Amino acid sequence: MQYYIFDEVSPNRYAPYLDLPDEIDLIESIMGKKPKFDALPIKIEAEMDEDVVFTDIINPGVPLFSHKMKSALDELGVSNIEYYPVHIIDEDSKDILAEYYLAIVTDIISCIDLDKSVLKEDALGKAFISKFCIDEKKTRGLNLFRFHNIPGLMIINEELQEKLSRIDFEGISFKHTDEYHRKN
Repeated sequence: MQYYIFDEVSPNRYAPYLDLPDEIDLIESIMGKKPKFDALPIKIEAEMDEDVVFTDIINPGVPLFSHKMKSALDELGVSNIEYYPVHIIDEDSKDILAEYYLAIVTDIISCIDLDKSVLKEDALGKAFISKFCIDEKKTRGLNLFRFHNIPGLMIINEELQEKLSRIDFEGISFKHTDEYHRKN
């Protein structure tokens, strides 16, 4: 089975600059913890530029999915995402510019294939993963999950990637895990 990193096209020079509210904790969100919000929808202020494009994934540290992306994932049976409605608002006028969903992936899977992955040491002697492979037997059959060793990455299997590739999304990236390279 092949695996892909599921994200926005990066760098996305047309993405709006978003100022995440304090109630969204990046680390806890990435680790799959359900946030507690005072009120929904969550309001996220955007610094607007004339060329801003609202794509189907915006990732200012936590993934925001368009209604189209959420609907597609729901229809394809992806059930391990908790969604919270988001209104992206203009920081000056406070007008609603777009509606998205904060997507909290609840499964973080330790599924690295250590024999096929490449670990290196940084200048301080601390090991880091510079290239990784997924051990399919450890994925619990999930088609979308966060990668335990690098929890900032959302991983999808080839079956889900093929189905999502048939939909006309804007600004979505399906980078094969073989293409991941981290330099330290």
